[in-house]
Amino acid sequence: MTLIQRLAGRAARLAWTFAGAAALFGSVAALAPAAANAQAARPRVSLTVGYIDTSINGVGVIATANKLDLWSKAGIDVKLIPFTNGPTQIQAMAAGSLDIGYVGGGAIWMPASGQAVIITPNEKTFGDFLLARPGSGIKTVQDMRGKKVGVPDGGSGEMILTLALEKAGMTMADIQRVPLDPPNVVSAFVAGQIDVAAIFSPLSNQIRDRLPDTLVLANNKDFPNTQFIGAWVASKQALAGKPEAVQRFLEVWQQANDYRIKNPKDVVAWSSAASGAPAPQLQGQVDALEWWPSSQILADNKSGVTRQRFVSMQELFVKLGRIKSPTAPDAFINTDLYNRAMESQK
Repeated sequence: MTLIQRLAGRAARLAWTFAGAAALFGSVAALAPAAANAQAARPRVSLTVGYIDTSINGVGVIATANKLDLWSKAGIDVKLIPFTNGPTQIQAMAAGSLDIGYVGGGAIWMPASGQAVIITPNEKTFGDFLLARPGSGIKTVQDMRGKKVGVPDGGSGEMILTLALEKAGMTMADIQRVPLDPPNVVSAFVAGQIDVAAIFSPLSNQIRDRLPDTLVLANNKDFPNTQFIGAWVASKQALAGKPEAVQRFLEVWQQANDYRIKNPKDVVAWSSAASGAPAPQLQGQVDALEWWPSSQILADNKSGVTRQRFVSMQELFVKLGRIKSPTAPDAFINTDLYNRAMESQK
């Protein structure tokens, strides 16, 4: 073979090599836009989402999703509605005006009684307190006999009061129970109209800020066997009529959740700016709770831990008369959409 023939063969082989590489590069490069287009090709969905605007667990998720543009990225046209508490969100769901909302542990009896469906646990809180007023002479729970105790109906304040009384061998009959709206518990306590407040954060923080010598009689940490778990819930209509939209909300929630765990100071600042709630108050809530990574919640869903958390709360709701008997967890907890949302983001 002549030198010219050998060079010609080598040139041909190089031409085939470059052509093959170009073809391979072109096919690989085409995959990224295809994957992106597949995500972008999802039809947009609409959701109406409620949240508690003074709670870092509510406004914190919303503010983070807004700041990181997560709604748009998930293809959600969202209408956001602030509320002052969880029960009014459940009522809005019953009226058909709300798809998804956040409720604290004190309102979990409402989905447990069939009024909504839990789609993800949000936090374990240590922000519920039984507080004795300075000068009341009350040093222990036993000292509360015959005293005026302000407590909101149907909330976590009622839960912490019940647990504390039970531990002390007492019942509601041993105290003067004064039902009050949550903000009125604060004003009545400060004004000396009640001796004890059974109240939750951030209102418990407001009391202690205004009366620094307030004595803590009981807190969630005193009752490790009963966890106070807040959750995001969906209406039954939304689950039946637009499960894809609810799943996409969970995709947003999972990203916001993992961000807030790593960057709580950012989330406190954004939440304060969005809601007007004082940043120190919101930070106080962060300091009194536990958030779980989204991957941990997925593992808990699969192992049954998520269901067990809410089962233990039901036992307390039965004692309080909020529900007649415990409900099967699968009747008010949906973990399937959460699991699918995690899978869709791999």
